[in-house]
Amino acid sequence: GVALLTREGRGLRLTADGRRLESGLAHAFEQIANAVESVRTPARGNRLRILLPPLFASAWLIPRLDRFNARHPETDVILVSRDEELGDPSEADFLIAWGRFEDSATIVAEKLTGPEEVFPVCRKGVCERGDLEGVPLIDREAAAGRGWTWPDWSAFLEAVGVTYRSTVPRSRVSPSLLLDAAREGQGVMLANTTIAHDDIAAGRLVRPIAASMAIEESYWLLTGRPDRERPEFKAFRNWLVEEAAACFDRGR
Repeated sequence: GVALLTREGRGLRLTADGRRLESGLAHAFEQIANAVESVRTPARGNRLRILLPPLFASAWLIPRLDRFNARHPETDVILVSRDEELGDPSEADFLIAWGRFEDSATIVAEKLTGPEEVFPVCRKGVCERGDLEGVPLIDREAAAGRGWTWPDWSAFLEAVGVTYRSTVPRSRVSPSLLLDAAREGQGVMLANTTIAHDDIAAGRLVRPIAASMAIEESYWLLTGRPDRERPEFKAFRNWLVEEAAACFDRGR
């Protein structure tokens, strides 16, 4: 019931009550706008937010992250898992994803690992005969509608020419739990080169057969074009590429 605006020619102007209301609310509206913007655009500074698959994080990145932290203690690294979803690069400084990608107008796609192969791995003692007969196969449980491009057991066995006739029940687990199941001796899983690297090097897992399947997919680093010159951005990117190259080039 209070008039806040009055007509003036073809336009409008604030009444005295309108000016008092504007004066009282302006600061509050500014605070609301700043709060919304802080959520839409995360604080930068020396903070890096990384979206990545949980299996890649636990099997490969986290065991190496202390080396980056020791080299760059001023930078906070925040890891956010995205299961098998690609995720939105605008949500983070870095997006690590499995597949094949190309540059776009807003995204730079950089191949991080490779060449990748897929092969069976299991805990030592689970498969002693040098074949897979009588050994439980651990199947990957992939959510419907999500693009996951590792071959399944049928595709792998056909590609390498291995026959499997065992009637042993299979177990089915989500991708993030595959390594845990294999480490606990639940059976044999299909792993790719990057994911299996550290477990094989440490002797936690072994390859029961020599057969492997070459694939075109790998892990990629996807980044937005803005802010690529930030010092902490360049430092993490260079360190990540260096660590990946060490695994594939020198087996470290």
